[in-house]
Amino acid sequence: MSQEVKVGNMTSASSHDVDRDEIDLVDLIKSIWSQRGLVLGIMLLVVLAVLSFHSYKASFSTANRIDYPISLSFLADSKPSYPNGTSFSPRDLITGRVLQNAISTSGLELTLESLEKSITVAPSNSLLKKSEDKLSVLLADAKTSEEIRLAAEASLKYLKDAGSGYVTVSLNIQELGVNSQQGSFLLQIVVDEWATLSLERGLMNVDIARPLVPFTIIEGSNLIDNYDQASNYLNSLTTAVLQLSELSGSSSIVVNRMSIEDVQRRLTALGDRDIGPLREFAYSNSSSLAESDSAIQVRLFARQRLLDLEHARLTKLISSYDLALVQLGSDNQQQQYSGSSNQNSQGNPGQFDQSFLDSLLQLGTRLGAVDTRKQLFERRITAVEELLLLEKEISILLGTSSSNVMKIDPEVILKGALVTIEKDLNEIQQNIGQFVDAIRELTLSSHAQVYSANSAPQVRGGFMELAPRFALFIVLGSILGLFLGIFVALIRSALINSK
Repeated sequence: MSQEVKVGNMTSASSHDVDRDEIDLVDLIKSIWSQRGLVLGIMLLVVLAVLSFHSYKASFSTANRIDYPISLSFLADSKPSYPNGTSFSPRDLITGRVLQNAISTSGLELTLESLEKSITVAPSNSLLKKSEDKLSVLLADAKTSEEIRLAAEASLKYLKDAGSGYVTVSLNIQELGVNSQQGSFLLQIVVDEWATLSLERGLMNVDIARPLVPFTIIEGSNLIDNYDQASNYLNSLTTAVLQLSELSGSSSIVVNRMSIEDVQRRLTALGDRDIGPLREFAYSNSSSLAESDSAIQVRLFARQRLLDLEHARLTKLISSYDLALVQLGSDNQQQQYSGSSNQNSQGNPGQFDQSFLDSLLQLGTRLGAVDTRKQLFERRITAVEELLLLEKEISILLGTSSSNVMKIDPEVILKGALVTIEKDLNEIQQNIGQFVDAIRELTLSSHAQVYSANSAPQVRGGFMELAPRFALFIVLGSILGLFLGIFVALIRSALINSK
């Protein structure tokens, strides 16, 4: 009987221990819910810690300057001047008149003195300045390898060439006492006012070298002089048309149903068909023309004498070029022979250094001779071209009179054709003037002929660089805080139950 009681007691004790080892999830959830304030508090603390870490890693700064880089459409590297020939300076963008007009247009309560102290201009592109500074630091570092140095030098040269046609207007908004939006708006107005004043003053009017006076036949003058003047007038018109064709937007302008290419073709036809051949015809018949005007013969004799002297000068010049080229060729052959003999005479290693230096000197001499030969050859070609043109003029002066070939009066033909040439030249001169006026109107109607802004004004400072994946950090912080709060709540509940 006593044994049965003991066995029963042991069975009840073991079942009680098993019940105590089981986890009641309902009680667990109730325990966590009862401590929900603790869980939420810990979660908020963790989120605040994440936000504090994020704010620590973020970079804050205060806006202090605004840069406005613009590209000047008319500016060239070798010619820093306005289209009309007036010298250009970056300071032209911030003159007193420009700034005063900008203050009046913007409506901001500013003084001219404060704006002059706060605004600056530099001949560079601020968008490329940071990259240029990094490359300059890399080149200044003595540890930079030669390969990287060469690449950096090439990149720096490319950036400087790309920013050569730019100017950057900068405004210190802290010193001026305006915000970034007002400063950006003010810089844009300053540049627009400068462009407007430049157009009004005629600085953007292209300096076209063109004849302003119509061509007229000089009464009482000989026909040869009239045709010479017509040829010079034609050359002036051709130069003006070439300058117009190089301007931006000129190819799209149409005046009197003619484009600038049509005018150029008409000039070429007039020179090849009328003025050129008839001028040669006039010189060829100079003997018959001189019968009515003795001054023609005196003038032609003096001109022929000058042409003969110039012909002799060019002939001697070409001969001297030929002699110099032959001499350079013989020197190179002697150097090659001496170089080969030196190589054959090398018998011991002690002579290697001297022979190597000699070969380097010979190589430098050969390279210099090549450059000299190239320059001499180019000069000789130029002299030959001048000589050919001179011989053409001489052959025209010594031409055969048409009276010996054709029974016609050259004076009648030349006078009749000269009237038509005068009419054609004056029509083309008026057309060129109309094209110049059309280009000026196009320039006045658009500031794009003056400058172009590839980007909006750049605010330097006044921004916050947020760490990447900011939202992800907040979500992960919340999850971490939730689990940490549940863990603390469970430990606290277990400690309470153990008591």
